[in-house]
Amino acid sequence: MGPKYHIDGTEEFGYIAINRFLYSFYMYMNTVKRLTNLYDYANVQFLKGYVAHFCYLRLMSFDTLIKVVLNNKDYLSSNCILRMLGDSVAVFRLIYMESDKNLLVLRHSLYVIDGCERNLEVLPENNVNEGCLSAEELSKSKEETRLNREHRQRLIREAQMMIEDSPLKQKDREAFDRIVEDRNWKFKEFKNYKKIGSNQYKWQDLYKLLDYCDGFDLLSYISQYAHGLSMSNLVMPMNEGNVNGIVGEALGLIKRLHKYTLAFYPEEQLYILEGLLEPEMRDKILQCYDEQHRPSIEAWNKDVTYKIEQLRTKGSYEIMF
Repeated sequence: MGPKYHIDGTEEFGYIAINRFLYSFYMYMNTVKRLTNLYDYANVQFLKGYVAHFCYLRLMSFDTLIKVVLNNKDYLSSNCILRMLGDSVAVFRLIYMESDKNLLVLRHSLYVIDGCERNLEVLPENNVNEGCLSAEELSKSKEETRLNREHRQRLIREAQMMIEDSPLKQKDREAFDRIVEDRNWKFKEFKNYKKIGSNQYKWQDLYKLLDYCDGFDLLSYISQYAHGLSMSNLVMPMNEGNVNGIVGEALGLIKRLHKYTLAFYPEEQLYILEGLLEPEMRDKILQCYDEQHRPSIEAWNKDVTYKIEQLRTKGSYEIMF
């Protein structure tokens, strides 16, 4: 038996964790599909497109997590995916929930640069497979590496252009230069500092921003699976308790990410809501109810239509996920 995880607590239907997760998953799927339909081009300098595709990749990872849990019954791998998702939701919370648009753009740009630069370090120009591959395979591998390096270098240039245009340089040039030099997208405050650690969130700090586990740093705890530490060598059967634990944590993360996503796209919420009336999406969501509690199609359509009218007249509606 693994650790006793907390369950999200949203038991609207009185169902087990997997039913509630699937309900939230399909609700989020609708949001992400609608956003990627609107913004089908992911560009560093086009935040709405970049964030929409960030969310799409997270949606795919949530899907993979549930398949690993239910189909493969792999407790260790599912915890690795859960940790990655926790990190991703924490990144979204820090960067894209930033209330100051200039600080948001600075964090976003440095986040892109930091990731690309670290990736370039493991994409050497001299192919590491020399002597291991045939001449034809080696040629293809070198070409793929070249294209990958060029792609990341282009992303860096685009992010650097955003940094160059930042008005924060005029606000405090010393603070700006130090944060940019350190690629410090996790800065706590926009100010100058001596040591990066004195003005940088640790991952544990970012997890706290999610209000995720009160009194228990779960995401740091499960890093032992991601890093292959001692717990990764223990046989952990995927029993009912472990399934509910992992799925319950995934439910908590996807609900938070959905909330943050909707907050980032206030002008698109009417279009997102309208997607819940489409039969394919509606039917996926209704599958999450049992026969006793499942609303009729007519009742579902009436409820969604009411929320659409709320949004049109009041500018807000009760979120259903």
